[in-house]
Amino acid sequence: MTKKELVRRIANELNVDQVLTKRIVQSMLDGILDAVAREGRIELRNFGVFEVKTRAARKARNPRTNEEVLVPAKRVLTFQPGKKVAARFARGRASR
Repeated sequence: MTKKELVRRIANELNVDQVLTKRIVQSMLDGILDAVAREGRIELRNFGVFEVKTRAARKARNPRTNEEVLVPAKRVLTFQPGKKVAARFARGRASR
């Protein structure tokens, strides 16, 4: 599903304008990103937790040349689903 499809679905469900719905959805996404960037973590009850974690530097190997390469440390965004989200997928009912 794309953001456009999500906006269309929400607008139809709530019987509101798609332009307004798009602004609301984008504002929510921007708010989540801003909070994670600022705080390093945001918890959305019954949905999940977005968190920035640092992956340590490590040694890897180039499979073509077998040369050892140093992969630098980097920050990654992780998502840990909440209980309700995890339970919904465990039952095989990921779709509505």
